[in-house]
Amino acid sequence: MNSKAPIPLPLAIVGLSFGRHILSELSRPEIAKYFKLVAVADFRREVADEQAAKYGARAYYSLDEVLRDDSIAAVGLYTPPTGRAGLIRDIIRSGKDVMTTKPFELDLRAAEAVLREAQRLHRVVHLNSPSPLASPELLLSQEWARQHELGRLIAMRAEVYASYFDQADDSWLDNPLLCPGGVMMRLGIYLINDVIQLAGLIDQVQLVTSRVRTGRPTPDNALLTVSFAAGTLASVFASFCIDDGDWYSNGLVLNYERGTIYRNIGVTDVSPKVGNSSLSLVMADPRLPRDEHRSRVVEHRVLADTASGQYQWDEFYRAIVNRETVSDDYLRRIVEGVRILQCMQEPGVVHKMAAA
Repeated sequence: MNSKAPIPLPLAIVGLSFGRHILSELSRPEIAKYFKLVAVADFRREVADEQAAKYGARAYYSLDEVLRDDSIAAVGLYTPPTGRAGLIRDIIRSGKDVMTTKPFELDLRAAEAVLREAQRLHRVVHLNSPSPLASPELLLSQEWARQHELGRLIAMRAEVYASYFDQADDSWLDNPLLCPGGVMMRLGIYLINDVIQLAGLIDQVQLVTSRVRTGRPTPDNALLTVSFAAGTLASVFASFCIDDGDWYSNGLVLNYERGTIYRNIGVTDVSPKVGNSSLSLVMADPRLPRDEHRSRVVEHRVLADTASGQYQWDEFYRAIVNRETVSDDYLRRIVEGVRILQCMQEPGVVHKMAAA
């Protein structure tokens, strides 16, 4: 992108149950310089009218109305994941680009097909997790691994938790077919996409779950294990049942052959603000005998507002202006995440991936 100030592109937000949280985000100066909110849409007319009045936008009551508005360049799509590929197909065929949210889809074939179509049509499809570019914290981890020659990635252990007291409301969140794995789909998906970013193609998946205390019939406690084609093993833990004051910490341990990187593990020096991260690299001190305690902190960094799972609105704008469609690498990462979600529809079953 050149040094000229960007000209904001007209944007519509569709789906205001979760989408209403995005509306306030769009008013932040660092995002408003790229996109101008011009329309909101929801089938609940009173909701659309209320949010339109609040943000000075036009109110629409269906996606079709948005697509008929030729002044809109891009759509933020915040509907439930089931059937989202079909909605994205309608959007890109209308000549508009798409920002959406995790999880992308539950249907593997539909997900890959619409992304392939986006490539053919030279349309942009981005989401927050996985994001088109690796987050600064993942990039820093990969940089340390190269710089310190840590060797192969052996294992990953990821965790995210919070304290929820949800009650059943007959929404898609209560349906095990639409929300497989419950908390794993809602929170663990961020970490699933992180481990895919670091380890590549998956080989085997298994999910175990329990329901401890929330009022929804879907699981509130879950553990996922994944083996990767490269030999890396990973576990992802997600829970709505833990309150230790460290909500949504997105903890991650990366064990390499010659060192370990910790992200937000244990008592850290980051503020409680979601999005901050503390990373440390621990290696053995080669100056000490092998039979002594040789562990030492080689690197340490605190990063603010850089955690994975954030919307990269600047990158979305850049891709639209430069007409850069979905890359093959980004498509693979999105599809691998959907593949795991599809496996999660059968908890307890060991899913072995077919050879590529």
